[in-house]
Amino acid sequence: MPANTSPIFVLTPNRGNDGSGNFGARLTTANTTRDLSTTTNASLILTAGTDGTRVESITFTHVAASQTQASIAAVGRIFICTSAAGANPRLVGELALVAVTPSATVVGQSQTFTFSPPLFIPSGSCLWASISVTQTSGGYDVTVQAGNY
Repeated sequence: MPANTSPIFVLTPNRGNDGSGNFGARLTTANTTRDLSTTTNASLILTAGTDGTRVESITFTHVAASQTQASIAAVGRIFICTSAAGANPRLVGELALVAVTPSATVVGQSQTFTFSPPLFIPSGSCLWASISVTQTSGGYDVTVQAGNY
């Protein structure tokens, strides 16, 4: 048990990872399942710390090589699993990702799923993310705001 118990608070930040050390993940291709029955085209975005993790929010932000490349309407999905391999997935949230054509004066698509109350996940659990429609220009960066106990 960590020493941060009076009152309890997170000990270290956890910005998530895709299994290769990158923060969060970049999603470009659709996973058309709504139950994560296949992890193809889905991505591991966070692994809980040794003493568990508190997740505040997850953000899907459209990115592209050009500032004028539009996003394609899709659904962003967040799953909790009992392992980094995606075992026993459960859908914990969805976001409507609308089509937006950004420009030098118009912001691109960005949506944040805020857990209220925060999502507390035990050691060994993981979060996965997917999008429902393949993006023909760019993709979605998925970032996590969390902390380990």
